[in-house]
Amino acid sequence: MKIINNIVVFDHDKYFLAMLKGYCYANHIAMIEADFNIDGINELEKLKPALIVVPLDLVSTANKSHETGLLRQAGASGDVKICGLNKNSTDIISTGLSAWIDVIINNPFDIGEIDGYVKKTFFLLNTRLTEKRMNGERRSGPDRRSIGINNNGDGGYKETKNPDYPHKSGNPGVKNFQIDQRNKCVLLKGRKIDLTPKEFELIDLLLTDVNRTFMTKEIINHLWPENNRATKSDLYQYMHLLRKKIEKDPNNPQWILTVKGFGYKLNIDNPVEMPQKAI
Repeated sequence: MKIINNIVVFDHDKYFLAMLKGYCYANHIAMIEADFNIDGINELEKLKPALIVVPLDLVSTANKSHETGLLRQAGASGDVKICGLNKNSTDIISTGLSAWIDVIINNPFDIGEIDGYVKKTFFLLNTRLTEKRMNGERRSGPDRRSIGINNNGDGGYKETKNPDYPHKSGNPGVKNFQIDQRNKCVLLKGRKIDLTPKEFELIDLLLTDVNRTFMTKEIINHLWPENNRATKSDLYQYMHLLRKKIEKDPNNPQWILTVKGFGYKLNIDNPVEMPQKAI
């Protein structure tokens, strides 16, 4: 089984997307929403998802036969699984669909059915950690991403790290860049930087998968899941404000990098020194 770290969803049902987004966030899975058209399907080559989720009524529509053919071709490689959502359980599933769709979820609004398939088919990051502990595996170096600072009961703090991002020993980014989940702030070289709720939510998302490029639309949907009017301008504004707080030179960012044409990623490999003045 392969690790599932990202999925693409061809759906616009707000209730289903909100439910699936919460599930993905809890299981460290990046969820990317896409339109079921030629451009959206062509993006699969770049995104390389472990799983594609698509409602059956989309692939059953006659005027989407070309898109359906491309999607079927994408799944033929075996590198990606295709999950069909049967939102009308009274529909009869054609043999043609069941021949190339890996699984059909008949109760898509029951997250338990989706969870059961995911756990049976993929390794979740949390599952991988559990198996490593059970097998007595030991890591050769410190972990790549520090995702929290928790009170250890004696008035001090200890780091809580994501065990599934290996990195080279001595990487300064891990010890210098920490996120305090309890107090909703960032610590840079031990210096506390207060953030607004949206700024914290933004940096927290980027920290879920260090050095992965998060698509602009993906970030917007995460920050404003119930607001269809949120635009790139809204994201640019918060990104600018966040960079002003954590970057030495906001116009030449070293921590949060722009990947032109795609989105943003958090870079902890080659950070520069922060200015010594208080923030």
